[in-house]
Amino acid sequence: MTIEKSRFSSEATPQPNVNTGVINGNDFAAIVPVIAGQIGGREANIVSAKALHKALGVGNDFSTWIKLRIDEYGFGLNADYVVFDSSDFRNQSSNFEQGSPGWVTKRGGDRRSKDYGLSLGMAKELAMVERNEQGRAVRRYFIQCEEALQRSVPEIAAQYRRQLKARISAANNFKPMCEALDAARAEQGKQTQQRHYSNESNMIARIVLGGMTAKQWAQENGITGEPRDSMNAAQLEHLAYLESTNITLIELGQDYDQRKAELIRLSQRWLAKRAGVNHA
Repeated sequence: MTIEKSRFSSEATPQPNVNTGVINGNDFAAIVPVIAGQIGGREANIVSAKALHKALGVGNDFSTWIKLRIDEYGFGLNADYVVFDSSDFRNQSSNFEQGSPGWVTKRGGDRRSKDYGLSLGMAKELAMVERNEQGRAVRRYFIQCEEALQRSVPEIAAQYRRQLKARISAANNFKPMCEALDAARAEQGKQTQQRHYSNESNMIARIVLGGMTAKQWAQENGITGEPRDSMNAAQLEHLAYLESTNITLIELGQDYDQRKAELIRLSQRWLAKRAGVNHA
């Protein structure tokens, strides 16, 4: 995991005089820093799960709490979070000194352990579900971090909005594509099985992902969970375009091989057009 230099410390301790009604940058930034890093190869703002756990005042021990929340809400590795050794942040933190007593157990052993780098969205959701004053305060802090990002780096905020729009568009096209395939096969007196839907999806994914299915692409990139959640905006837009086009081709009565050839041709034209726009 790539992490920029920060004041990140998984052992950060809340200050007793923090006013949870007013979020002060120096207060919560010291307790639960939000730093730049990568999740699944994508640039992301990251929060330490250990620091968040401590700030929220959760009763369960850290390991039990984070595993329970991941299972309960379906968060995905390399989509919503990454896992790392707590010591990975040692050289990245300007406030953390190597050999700090905080890392040593009463028996004198090294207690460095596994931590989780959470996306800002996941961290915000975890704060919200705790349903306590600390959770509400931390969630407001994360929202202010997002607002500050939009003000200071509008191009990044625009990129996030583009990716969200593309993800929704891709999701909206998949079901109609399956319905069109089902209707076309029914007219031919054929039943549509699950493998037929998978064939359509895999055909389009291979065009977009350089010959790999979405599942293969996810495995290649160490991604768990829904692969589309980890695709970038360009990939999602490409998928959405091809799925929408495939619906039309299915309704025109083209068979699988005809659609595949036409989608490859239209894909190349689409990519060339996009490249021309980007270089204009």
